[in-house]
Amino acid sequence: MNSTKGASEMQGARVLILSGQFKGEEGICLGEDRNDRWVISPDDSDEILSLVQSRDFGLLIDLSADPRGN
Repeated sequence: MNSTKGASEMQGARVLILSGQFKGEEGICLGEDRNDRWVISPDDSDEILSLVQSRDFGLLIDLSADPRGN
């Protein structure tokens, strides 16, 4: 795993998709796949994407929450 956060911490995280058909849309991280990619589900779609963190998606930060939880 090449991410800055562990797989258990990434699962359920809100993300912004940075590339491809869903570029600019938000989604949720469902976990890591077998190829060191992350499984992402865009909010307004039933699609399941296999993306690389930092290149294809980034984590969203919730500024209304405790910053230690981000």
